[in-house]
Amino acid sequence: YEIMDSDPIISSALDIYSDESTIDNSENRILNIKTNNPKIYKILHNLFYDILNIEFNLWPWIRNMTKYGDFFLKLDIADGLGVVNVNPLSPQEVVREEGFDESNPTSVRFRVEGPTAGYGVGGKPEENFIENYEMAHFRMLSDSNFLPYGRSMLEGARKEFQKLMMLEDAMLIHRIMRAPEKRIFKIDIGNIPPNEVDTYMEQVINKMKKIPHIDTNTGNYN
Repeated sequence: YEIMDSDPIISSALDIYSDESTIDNSENRILNIKTNNPKIYKILHNLFYDILNIEFNLWPWIRNMTKYGDFFLKLDIADGLGVVNVNPLSPQEVVREEGFDESNPTSVRFRVEGPTAGYGVGGKPEENFIENYEMAHFRMLSDSNFLPYGRSMLEGARKEFQKLMMLEDAMLIHRIMRAPEKRIFKIDIGNIPPNEVDTYMEQVINKMKKIPHIDTNTGNYN
């Protein structure tokens, strides 16, 4: 998905998803809060527009959700105040665990792995669990095969994108290999005896030959 996002057409498609999802309504707001209780309206307005700041943050949040299929938002909750801050986490580092408690089949928690996880004694990763109420998990539930995670909007184009990359690499290799055929090399044999010219030419050719090399770490053609 990261490589696909570097493609200008796919990147523009993700931008369009976010643009269409965050269009202002007739009141120039992304989100309307409708309630007869002024206290509830004040609390929700403070949450969405002041704490979450959706007018600025919602666009990149939606873009990441459509790109990966999932988006994880860690909620900082204070006693008596509720949500006071949010921290987005990378989908590559969060594991959703369902039914971990045998006495409660609907139990859900999240485990953070990778660089954002804590480290204990001896530098070993600690079990960094986040309770369900402390995490907002947004996911694209369009395919049950991906449960408990969402399906990226790019999934359908992934196979075709891999074909496109292979075609581009094959075309580049073909042009590199054919490039020497279009050049004429004039080699001055000087005062070399005629019977040694062939040997000298073979030495020059072998010296100028390029051996194709594949980098085993990256798979790129050098």
